Amino acid sequence: MIKRTTLFKNSVILMAFCFGIQTTQAQEPTACGTTLESIETASIDELGKEYRRLKSYSNPYCDTTNSDMHKLMEELAKELNTSKANADAIVAQLGEPYYRGPLSDYENQKVTVGRGGKMLGKALPPQFKIPAGDYYVVYFWRNKDYLTFALKGGQASEYSWWEKGNYR
Repeated sequence: MIKRTTLFKNSVILMAFCFGIQTTQAQEPTACGTTLESIETASIDELGKEYRRLKSYSNPYCDTTNSDMHKLMEELAKELNTSKANADAIVAQLGEPYYRGPLSDYENQKVTVGRGGKMLGKALPPQFKIPAGDYYVVYFWRNKDYLTFALKGGQASEYSWWEKGNYR
């Protein structure tokens, strides 16, 4: 009788252990979730800190549409624009941009086609509608999407997203 009880306990422990491994593996793709109670009610500084934390992991699961990282970027863009942030404040929250400067400098950068048809240099997709401004801070996300801040008089005046196949 004792041996059956011990065998039963060992079986339960083994099943719990196996289930724990499966649970861990199933949760791995969402391991880059936010620790914020609410993205919508967080301050700009909380959003920026959390965004930079997730970005530091370089986890490809974070770089997906509608992921927490994507939601943080969208909320940061909205809040930075609403608060009329300057370029330095935008960079402080989102990190080093793909491009920062006046549109004329951006458009004058030479873009060439390298081996295998890969674009070298900086370019916006032709269908991208650039918001009106005299200075820009552009983020290139997932090697295909753009978050662009337009500044007028040194303050954020508009922002826009361009996602491959979907302009907002």
